[in-house]
Amino acid sequence: MIRVYLSGPITGLPEPEYTRLFARAEQHFRTAGYEVVNPVELGKALLLKHPGASYEDFMSVDLEALRSCTMIALLSGWENSKGAVREKAEAERIGLEIMQYREIGGKKRYCLDIQQ
Repeated sequence: MIRVYLSGPITGLPEPEYTRLFARAEQHFRTAGYEVVNPVELGKALLLKHPGASYEDFMSVDLEALRSCTMIALLSGWENSKGAVREKAEAERIGLEIMQYREIGGKKRYCLDIQQ
């Protein structure tokens, strides 16, 4: 099964906004039959174990999870996120398939641009 890691902006955005962005992408990929790694959910789990977790703690968990995937999906706004830029660089380093994922004209249409 293809395992896709969702990468996009979290830091600096209101929780409802980034949660909704990642949840819609997760639903899209799950419906298409992919196994999905959602860093928002990873962050929630980390905070339950370590309420004082640092940014680098989150990134460590996220990058470890990314390394277990076969593909990364870059969500809208990823290029403005320091963490997502790091995740894309790691995906390139380890040879993952990279795609751009963005909504077009509402939540029902998506553009998937595969990068080689």
